[in-house]
Amino acid sequence: MATLMKQSGNGLVCILVFALAACSGSGSGIEDQSQPPSTGDTGYFNLSISDAPIKDAAKVCIRFDGVELKHANSDERETIDFDQPEVVNLLANQGPNSHPIVTGVELPAGAYEWIRLKVQAERGLGGGANDADPTSELCDNETENSYLVRDSGGLHNLFIPSGSQRGLQLIKDIIIPVNRSGDYTAEWDLGKSFNGPPGLLPDVMMKPVVKVVANNEVGTLVGRVAEELITLESCDAEFPPSVYVFDDGVEPNPFDDPFADDDAVATALVEKQMQDDGSMPWRYSIGFLLAGNYEVAYTCNGNDFIPLAGKPAEIFVNEVTTVDFLAEDAPPAVGSLSGEVAIELVGAESCNAEFNPAVYVFEAGVTPNDTNEPIATGLVAADSTTETYRYLIEDLLADTYTAAFTCTGTDFVPVDGKEAVIAIGETTPLDFVAEDAPAS
Repeated sequence: MATLMKQSGNGLVCILVFALAACSGSGSGIEDQSQPPSTGDTGYFNLSISDAPIKDAAKVCIRFDGVELKHANSDERETIDFDQPEVVNLLANQGPNSHPIVTGVELPAGAYEWIRLKVQAERGLGGGANDADPTSELCDNETENSYLVRDSGGLHNLFIPSGSQRGLQLIKDIIIPVNRSGDYTAEWDLGKSFNGPPGLLPDVMMKPVVKVVANNEVGTLVGRVAEELITLESCDAEFPPSVYVFDDGVEPNPFDDPFADDDAVATALVEKQMQDDGSMPWRYSIGFLLAGNYEVAYTCNGNDFIPLAGKPAEIFVNEVTTVDFLAEDAPPAVGSLSGEVAIELVGAESCNAEFNPAVYVFEAGVTPNDTNEPIATGLVAADSTTETYRYLIEDLLADTYTAAFTCTGTDFVPVDGKEAVIAIGETTPLDFVAEDAPAS
């Protein structure tokens, strides 16, 4: 049961509303919620909670005490106070999954300007203090406050700045159709919500990044990620493999600002998922994406994206779009070697006028010589813009090598060569200076 508190000019009117039994999953209303109906009648409001994942968290339990909606054309508000708090583990409702917190509540039909989630998240309380099993997906339904449990088992009380005064207000045009239901989902992005300053323990500050979507405007994105992409040398062991979704035309980037135009609109962790045939491929799932065109990219370090320009993804209402990331989507595991060669080396008396000065690259540990075949060579040429001599060797497999300069093909500078470490997608600088030449 939920209690609906209607604020009007004549005082406070209390109406008891018997909510339908809560069920798992989200609604998928098919009514047109794009146009506000005429006022004077009623409709039904459904609201569910979903989440985009976060690393280093076993569960994130948010306590909801109610919901408030403001009419678009007046200051009147509809307040739904829960008889019992709804405590939702956001991590148990990822991808296309959601948890209903308001089901079948009758409201005046029409347009609403914003919705406020009454989230209990204050500093200094004992959120989760009586959680009998922090390793379970189940939350403490009687917790006095929202709380976070880390993978390590650490328990933290959650607080939202000014949350006790204003709750969590979300700007969204909510439409309640006459005699029909308006079905909505509040999609949390936990990865962007925990960005508070250090030094607040045992509390953790949360600045929620939440969007409200109408269930008849969204679709789902799923896909598989090749094992080869999970185990790339460039992957960061501290960063979970993830898929990022950007607006159409936005080049994948690590910029993390929820208010920036080129920031990711959604993210998902890539995890092994058991299939009906017993296999466990790496997969991801992102629910509640507004219908439209996007660019999708994979990353395992938060900085480098595969493919570099992303992959196109078109989302359709109430449909599932599949975008897979294959081994061949990864850029070649190559880099470049480039640098300057001192004029004293290029113009040395020992140079062979019939031989073009060059830099030779050998396997690591090989002393430069004219017997072993070099892995690569690069001509040294004059750079008229800088009045220096330079070389460039591209498409070297990422590895460690020995490099040396020669203007004869038989004598090398330095004699033992120089170490060259090639990284994927990067240009390693390596200069050869006059002091590298052996003493005459």
